Amino acid sequence: MNWKPTWMLIALAGALFAFIYLVERHIPSTAARLQPPSRLVDFKPADVISLQLRRTNQFILKVERTNDSWNITSPFSYPAQPYGIQNLLTLLADLQPQTRITAKDLSEQKQTIAQFGLDVPSATVVLGCAGRRLEILFGSKTSLGDRVYMMLMNSQDIYVVGAEAYDKLPPSPAAWRDIFLVNVNPNADRMEFRAPGKSYAIQVDPTNHSFMLSKPTYARADRGKVEALKQRVQMELINGFETDDPHADLDQYGLQPPEAELIFGQGTNDQLVVQFGKPVTNDPSLVYARRMANTNIVKVAKSLLEELLKSPSDLRDYHLVTFAPEQVGTIEIEGSEKFVVQRQGTNSWMVSGVQPMAADPDLMREWLNRLATLEGNVEKDVVTDFSMYGLAPAIRQYSLKSTFTNALGALTNRLLASIALSTVQGEKVFARGSEDSVYSLRLSDVDSLPSEPWQLRDRRVWSFTTNQVASVTIHQQGYARKILRKLSGEWTFEKGSTGILNSFQVEETIYQLGNLKASAWVAKNDANRVLYGFKEPGYKLVIELKGTDKPQFLTIEFGDKAPSNFPYALANVDGQNMVFEFPLQVFIKVAFALGNPAPRTAASGH
Repeated sequence: MNWKPTWMLIALAGALFAFIYLVERHIPSTAARLQPPSRLVDFKPADVISLQLRRTNQFILKVERTNDSWNITSPFSYPAQPYGIQNLLTLLADLQPQTRITAKDLSEQKQTIAQFGLDVPSATVVLGCAGRRLEILFGSKTSLGDRVYMMLMNSQDIYVVGAEAYDKLPPSPAAWRDIFLVNVNPNADRMEFRAPGKSYAIQVDPTNHSFMLSKPTYARADRGKVEALKQRVQMELINGFETDDPHADLDQYGLQPPEAELIFGQGTNDQLVVQFGKPVTNDPSLVYARRMANTNIVKVAKSLLEELLKSPSDLRDYHLVTFAPEQVGTIEIEGSEKFVVQRQGTNSWMVSGVQPMAADPDLMREWLNRLATLEGNVEKDVVTDFSMYGLAPAIRQYSLKSTFTNALGALTNRLLASIALSTVQGEKVFARGSEDSVYSLRLSDVDSLPSEPWQLRDRRVWSFTTNQVASVTIHQQGYARKILRKLSGEWTFEKGSTGILNSFQVEETIYQLGNLKASAWVAKNDANRVLYGFKEPGYKLVIELKGTDKPQFLTIEFGDKAPSNFPYALANVDGQNMVFEFPLQVFIKVAFALGNPAPRTAASGH
């Protein structure tokens, strides 16, 4: 008879009995489990300033917290991952006993701590908490593996706790290394890159929190480009740790001297310096790098260095000015006329001057957005004599100001941005923003900027209903036709006028004309009507409106196409002849419903 399987079953049963007797019998009753268990370790994670870890008798690592940053201080010096440490501290602070085995229980059962793996603990965690020391000893896991035996130093009781915290202990110092190349201090206001022929520095302007290139030439930096570059740097992961030897030969890694340096600082103080060396021999897609505060040499993607090796001009902001349109409360314009545009509400503006008037809200929004996005080419940096560019004095200047309440409770204005423009110089216009640089603009960009009050007026040409219309006379193709509106809303030709008429289309078109808004104002009189293609005979509509005393006649003429492909139109608006761009979709309806067909000729046989 083979007794081996029998003895194995007996041994297994004995182990199970021992587990039940020593462990399971200590599990509290249902009533006891309803009471919230107390925490085993009395500390707050925020109070911990150091953590040491040993596995059996072998020291693994020590981490210390300084200014809310965790660093591995032994066996080498290197920044640590904060999230792993904070997670472990939270789990340790939340440890709750599921079973307690007292010293008396051990004595009665003639057991020792060795049977729970606590004579030589599998892991020992030592926490430094502002003047006191806490030591947590972990033994072996229970048979199911989801719990672990533990003790506190200076206590003889053994506890069974969940194994989550034990499982989060790092197996080696490398497991807690920070895998990000940099951790930028939130207070840093300077990013500087130094390399032969490609050095530049970006500073945060404390007044408006904009980015400025402070080296090699003082100029505004493009916020989007700078933030994208900073994000690329901050998200860069270390590809491998080369050596922790503080006596490593830096020359063989291209770090003595370095190929390039990246610096983050506050004011003139450098807070973080990263040096870049030569490509890794067996992988040219990587380069060597190190933080100056540490001796460790790491490997990072070469593409990061290539991204940093930008020309400073690639980071410049070529917008003339930087401002938020919604902050503008007042715009002062100096040119052929001086006038001021002031915000009256969230979306209403008034133009001051000889004849104050409401400004078109859509035009104001488009104008401010155009100024905010206006870009030019840099003609020269650090200009001392602006007169040679026609900017001292300028032919036109815009001053954008914000309105706010000062400390005395009075409303006052603060200059947000200013733009000065020269006369036309060949095919361009010179411009100056807030710094001492001169830009050149395209004529089309300047032509779209208002220089006189009428260019901002409400774009409504006129307003009438279809019921007010008595007739429309159409002048086109060298002859005229007149159509009449009946009380029923039907349209018909006046005697002597013939053709095909669609009453529904005419009624809809007249409705559109009654609510006509200019796409853009072009000129405030018809002195240069030929320039815009207005001629006699041309295409013209005369709309007759019924009046209490006498009828009123509204006339609109159509000219050539504007550069926008919208047709020019001419009408009398509030007693002033105005040239404007006619909305294209409305013009298509007008041409289709209110157009004269080409006259028939004798050659056609009709």
